Amino acid sequence: MIGSTIRIFGILIRDKEKEKACVQQILARYVNSIKTRLGIYDIEHSESHPYGLILIQVVGTEKEMDQFEKEIYMIDGVEIQHMFFRS
Repeated sequence: MIGSTIRIFGILIRDKEKEKACVQQILARYVNSIKTRLGIYDIEHSESHPYGLILIQVVGTEKEMDQFEKEIYMIDGVEIQHMFFRS
């Protein structure tokens, strides 16, 4: 059996109004690699909290995912972290 890797990225957008368009452009370029996308925010306090958190499960080559992570990382005000699970 060939092992596979499950890749999950957490993207924290510190200023949604300022940075969400940049993040969305990158997500659109990688749309075929995104298997699951989950936006997490607090509805009760959405106006007082300018940040947003997106969890993304991706598929693709390691090279593609490294490039995706690099592109997100280069946006000021956005933090990206990853989890890799090998089976």
